[in-house]
Amino acid sequence: MTWVYALCALALAVGYVLVPAAGLLCYVGLVAATFAAIGYGIRRHRPRRKVPWLLWAGGSFMLAAGTAAALVVDSTQNPSVVDAISLGGTFPLLLLGLLLLSRSGAANRDWATIVDSAIFTAGAGLLAWVYLIDPYLSDPGLTAGQKAVSIAYPLCDVMLLAIMVRMVLEARRSWSVALLLTSGAVLLVSDVVFSLRRLNGDWDLGSFVDVGWIVFFAAGGLAALHPSMAELSEPRVIGSTQVKPRRAVLGVASLVAPGILFAEALAGPVHNGLVIAVGSAALVALSLGRGSLAARSVGHTLSRERALRRACEALLSATEVSGVEAVVRRAVGSLLRPGTAHRTVLRVPATRADGMRMRYIRELGDSELEGFELALYCPLSIGGVRLGELWVAADERALVTLQESVRVLAGQAASMLDHIALNREITRRDSEAYFRTLVLNAADVILIVGEDDVITYASPSARPLFGTDTVGRTLGDVLRPGETAVRADGTTAEVEVTVRDLSDEPTVAGRVLTIHDVTERRRLERELLDRAYLDPLTGLGNRLRFQDCVQGATAAAVLIVDIDGFRTVNDTMGQEVGDELLRAFGARLVDVCPPPATVARLGADEFGVLVPTTEVAAVEALARHIVEEFRPPFLVGGSVVTALPSVGAAISPFSQDQDPDDPARLLREADVALESAKGTPERWRRYESAMHAQALRRMRLRTDLDQALATDAFVLHYQPIVDLATGRPHGFEALVRWQHPSLGLVPPLEFIEIAEECGLIVPLGDWVMRNAIATAVKFRQLYPAESPTMSVNVSVRQFRSPGFVQRVLTELAQASLPAYALTVEITESLLLGDDEHIHADLAALRAAGVKVSIDDFGTGYSSLSYLHRVPVDALKLDKSFVDTISTSRRQYDLVRGIVQLARTLDLSVVAEGIETEAHRQRLADLRCGFGQGYLFTRPLPFAEALSWLRSQEVVEPAA
Repeated sequence: MTWVYALCALALAVGYVLVPAAGLLCYVGLVAATFAAIGYGIRRHRPRRKVPWLLWAGGSFMLAAGTAAALVVDSTQNPSVVDAISLGGTFPLLLLGLLLLSRSGAANRDWATIVDSAIFTAGAGLLAWVYLIDPYLSDPGLTAGQKAVSIAYPLCDVMLLAIMVRMVLEARRSWSVALLLTSGAVLLVSDVVFSLRRLNGDWDLGSFVDVGWIVFFAAGGLAALHPSMAELSEPRVIGSTQVKPRRAVLGVASLVAPGILFAEALAGPVHNGLVIAVGSAALVALSLGRGSLAARSVGHTLSRERALRRACEALLSATEVSGVEAVVRRAVGSLLRPGTAHRTVLRVPATRADGMRMRYIRELGDSELEGFELALYCPLSIGGVRLGELWVAADERALVTLQESVRVLAGQAASMLDHIALNREITRRDSEAYFRTLVLNAADVILIVGEDDVITYASPSARPLFGTDTVGRTLGDVLRPGETAVRADGTTAEVEVTVRDLSDEPTVAGRVLTIHDVTERRRLERELLDRAYLDPLTGLGNRLRFQDCVQGATAAAVLIVDIDGFRTVNDTMGQEVGDELLRAFGARLVDVCPPPATVARLGADEFGVLVPTTEVAAVEALARHIVEEFRPPFLVGGSVVTALPSVGAAISPFSQDQDPDDPARLLREADVALESAKGTPERWRRYESAMHAQALRRMRLRTDLDQALATDAFVLHYQPIVDLATGRPHGFEALVRWQHPSLGLVPPLEFIEIAEECGLIVPLGDWVMRNAIATAVKFRQLYPAESPTMSVNVSVRQFRSPGFVQRVLTELAQASLPAYALTVEITESLLLGDDEHIHADLAALRAAGVKVSIDDFGTGYSSLSYLHRVPVDALKLDKSFVDTISTSRRQYDLVRGIVQLARTLDLSVVAEGIETEAHRQRLADLRCGFGQGYLFTRPLPFAEALSWLRSQEVVEPAA
């Protein structure tokens, strides 16, 4: 479009000059083309400021109108309508449009610029006054109107020249600027020539002046059409090259007055001294004002330098990009006027390759800078390397004041960013060296494997693991499935392997395998697992393993076996003997229950047996077999120890409405069966639903036992001890019973063991001892001639309790019962081992006169060796010996041997459980001294015991 317009303008100009008849038509066509060109250029290039171009177009129109008026107005008329149009329309519009174009860029819009313009204008005006205006004013042939017009034209020309000079000094170099300056210069020359010829009266259409105006129109249209026309009003950064020429021009303008004075002085008398003086004074005043503005500018510069210095100091302490950004933001805020809206963004790395410039935010599409029209872009670079970019968004005036300061600030920020990057690089290299050292000295093996599964790198720790160099070997040669490493000697090691695919990393180009030798850890894990699932004492599985086995069994039976009286063994013979008994018991149980049965120790003296069968007959047969196989005693700690088991069995499934895979229920039911088996002749029980009620009863007894002792709910029954030779009563054995408020009379077999478990056996035993002694006193008071003795059972725990002997002697003393009238019955388990304290307590009792008897002799931990070492007075033969004495020759001989041994050791014998006359007769024949049993009477309350004594008619009560 530019070339089209240029050719049209050239053709019209040639036609205007060469074809005078068509001159008017060519002139009108050129003016119309110029208007169209300016309008098209504004629409096409969309300048930031459209008003200056519209004013230029208006001025061009007024010039054309003035030319048209000159054709119809008398050329001798002065002043005329042409002058009114030119001075009232053409020059104001053109000057204002050109002035706005010169100021539309990002130039300094401060008082210094205004004063600089005023200095140049004053200098040019002084020249125009002396050499152009003053000759017209001094011409007496001109009217006032003519003189005014003559003054107006030079003044307009001076202002036009001043604006053009400013544009030359400050505008961005472009074709549009050159064309505008050409248009203005031609207008200036043409106007001067027009004014001179018009005053002389020889101006006519088609003269040289018209050619100047044609060039004015053509150059103006071309300036509007050229794409660079938009740059005139675009914001820009002012460099030092633009400021220095302006200072040179201002310096020349300041020398105008002295120069004119010098020129007139050389030519002759000075004619314009007053004007020169006024002009000089104005120039001096403006220069002084400019100096004060410069001083103020220096103050602002120092303030900015202080802000920049503080920013530089703050930047030195920044160690991260975020710290640099924070410092830059604070510095920009301090460089602007307080309250100036702005936004600062620091980006690393840089996203653009531009130099420092103003940018429209709407063109950037940057959400961080939204809300402003312009942003100042400043690259952060060191040595040509762009490290980042700084954006400051604010109004145009604020951005202009920031230009130089931001450039300095950006340089300091770039230096700091480079320093940070350098530190990071140093740290990275140090880290690389650090990690290289770690890799070379790491215990873990690091392998790099290529795409062909060939090992391309192996850390030094690979040789100790694999026993050879692995580089060049395939991965399958050194690692097997299941994370197993193969050593050079064929042995294997357990490893953990972590794989990362770094094939895309040029420095690695392969898969990285980190191999950790876990052989020892796995061994320890297995050992810990074995410890967690094995009983360290017996080597059998523990409760956890047994529960897992029960959980995994689909149809099975569980038998729980424990050792009756095991606590007594621990208490009397020591824990080492108890541990040896547990090992021997477990070993025998394994022999009795071979695979596929599973044997485990569940805790303390409790063992579990899992049998993969649900046949009731088979399970019951196994329970009986276990009981029978454990009748033979064990030889532990140099003593023969009888360890009789109790067995509780439960079979899965339990019932149709129960879960057959519930191991906890199966174990609970076996426990219930075990509790039910204790104290029974068979010593084993299979779980039945009725046992649940027994378990509940036992739990209730355990709960009520403590309260029973506090409320004195216990009673004593007395079973007579009879002289077998004479049939006369010898004494009584005190047997405790529990008078439960809702369950009635509870036998000792149901609560004595519970009292042992709850720790109440000692206070209960003391209660029995106290009341038995008191009853013995009553018996002796009522039947002094017979003086019946009183036997009291004492548990192992009660005898071992601190102060037992002293408590017994105190009770005897308080009741005034002779010591020989009391017999303390102890079990064999108390006498096992070499407990000097037990022996001393027994000796103390016998020394006081108290008799000591071994209860249930022959059924527990029999060891004939202790009989001659332990101070005792009597043996009580267990009922199991008496039951078959009349039918079994072997049993008869065994009892005879015991009686003869007792006689040899000067010990009396009391036979328990005499129920028939045959039993009594056989024992009498063996010269067994005393007996007790249902043949004589069952245990009786105190009143019934007295009645029994009266019924014997062998004694008479005291009066």
